[in-house]
Amino acid sequence: MTSQDGLTIDLRNTISVVIGASEGIGAAIALGWARAGSSLVLGGRDAKRMVSTGDRIRQAGGTADFETVDARLPESIDAFSKAVVGRHGPPTILVNSMGGTLIKAMREVTVGEWDDLHHTHLRGAFLTCRAFADAMAAKGYGKIINLSSFSSFRGNRWRGVYSVAKAGLNHLTAVLASEWGPSGIRVNGIAPITTRTPRASKQLAKEPEREAELTKHIPLGRIATPEDIVGPALFLASPLSDFVTGQTLVVDGGLMMAR
Repeated sequence: MTSQDGLTIDLRNTISVVIGASEGIGAAIALGWARAGSSLVLGGRDAKRMVSTGDRIRQAGGTADFETVDARLPESIDAFSKAVVGRHGPPTILVNSMGGTLIKAMREVTVGEWDDLHHTHLRGAFLTCRAFADAMAAKGYGKIINLSSFSSFRGNRWRGVYSVAKAGLNHLTAVLASEWGPSGIRVNGIAPITTRTPRASKQLAKEPEREAELTKHIPLGRIATPEDIVGPALFLASPLSDFVTGQTLVVDGGLMMAR
């Protein structure tokens, strides 16, 4: 794959693990990396949707395998990482794109709801990163990308638990980058604004006024699509970003600048 300025993004001879590849941003990233030549291992809870993503990758000329994994369960992550490394060897690239949110006032949030979202987005990412760290360190090279959110930088009404979990993920990204840099592992994040994934599209259909209000403040005039995240992910996965670590790249159409 070649960028507009002629720089080549070549992910051939790499193994990419994408957790949360069932649909949306994770699936789009997996397809983009496959087109750049990477061999994909897809992870997620929904095997049927992962098969669909794998079919799209193969139709585009790529290769894809998949393993079911539930990032909320340490034993599931452990079994997943062992299966991946045992079958494919140490991955070059890992992306954590776990989905799920909660629309609820903070005073009404239950402890169970708090734990479930934090176990998915924060603890799950920590455990997944750690599960593959030794294999990457032994290889002396690795790229980890954690999918955060624009709301991690702002107090987001009615989505507070999600926002707090993603804010923690930003800090986890920086801490791991600091600790693991000497081993050759780069750890970065991507923080998109509301993105038109299948799940988000259903919610936006219920809240048309929210999309209109949000779009009004975005200089580029629209919310994101999953494909808008592929370019930043390709950059962070490729050798072009080998001197970039500990960063969370905001992909928001200029919203943070404008507000």
